[in-house]
Amino acid sequence: MSDAIEPTQEGLRRFPGYVDEGVDPPQRYAAGYNHSFNPAIPCTCTPDCKVPCAGECGCEACKMVFAEYANICGWFGPEPFVVTEEHLQQYRDALGPAKRHRT
Repeated sequence: MSDAIEPTQEGLRRFPGYVDEGVDPPQRYAAGYNHSFNPAIPCTCTPDCKVPCAGECGCEACKMVFAEYANICGWFGPEPFVVTEEHLQQYRDALGPAKRHRT
């Protein structure tokens, strides 16, 4: 029996699998995972999660996508970063429902 967390059905939808043809041999990435990390992080979102999710539901895959976005925006500094509704709105406006994660 494995303790590994599996992606939810919603996670499979939010992080579709893909094939990276830019490497030889082509690399296949399974659906339901944030592949920016090793090991890949499963998405555990539910249909009730916001789009895009920033990890508020406890999903580590989405939390890490939000953290990457926050880092790019320069929101991390010497003081601890406290997420506000404005941060979340900017994130959702930038990545909106029509844009899927592909990490």
